[in-house]
Amino acid sequence: MADNKNITPAEENKKSVPRAKKPNVLSNLGKKIAKFCKDTVGELKKVVWTSKSEVWKSFQLVIATVVSISVAIAIIDFVSSLVINAIAGLIG
Repeated sequence: MADNKNITPAEENKKSVPRAKKPNVLSNLGKKIAKFCKDTVGELKKVVWTSKSEVWKSFQLVIATVVSISVAIAIIDFVSSLVINAIAGLIG
């Protein structure tokens, strides 16, 4: 203290108190990733998975719906093109 006359006793006490080290960024990242993985596994254990037969029935329903809508659009397209061509033929 004899060397530094401008330092007050309060400032000297602040310097002597050891500060807690900040944790490493990579360490925190690793902990967060580990917690995320643990939470994910816990949530996946709660999931009620559908059976194979339910998935197959849903798949068939989706395919049937897509095919039926495609056929309906094709019919509407064909009929509308006939109507437009007929009108165009009348006009000239």
